[in-house]
Amino acid sequence: MEKPGEIVINALQEVVGNPAYDERKIKNYFSSIYQQIVDGHKLEYADFLSHMKTLKLATSRIIINIKSIAAEGDTVFTHHFVKVENSQDGNSEFEVFACFTLSAGKIIRCEELTRMLSGKPVDQDLASRIEVPLPARGRQSKMI
Repeated sequence: MEKPGEIVINALQEVVGNPAYDERKIKNYFSSIYQQIVDGHKLEYADFLSHMKTLKLATSRIIINIKSIAAEGDTVFTHHFVKVENSQDGNSEFEVFACFTLSAGKIIRCEELTRMLSGKPVDQDLASRIEVPLPARGRQSKMI
């Protein structure tokens, strides 16, 4: 059985870093009760799936460089950098601090702070952007 730190690293590389949307891989690493809190925005599992679909449409390549990782029990902290090549034009880079919680070998929660290091202001929300079927909804993720 993989250690929690290995699960997180593999999830980042195989789900986020993979240019294709693959719900099977997402289900392999993330629990159906998964919640993500990123920069004050809360994503439930269905929102996270939409977020991943949106990322794959908006980007052509995502490169993750893990600077440091620490694991204690089922909790994993990462400090990593994300370089994004956009499908349209331009690139972005983010610094990310994340705390992952695992249960039964799957990620059930991620609390994350991101800081854009470079890129266009329109990409500032890439860490929490989701597709919204109704434009009247306003912000694309729920504030907590």
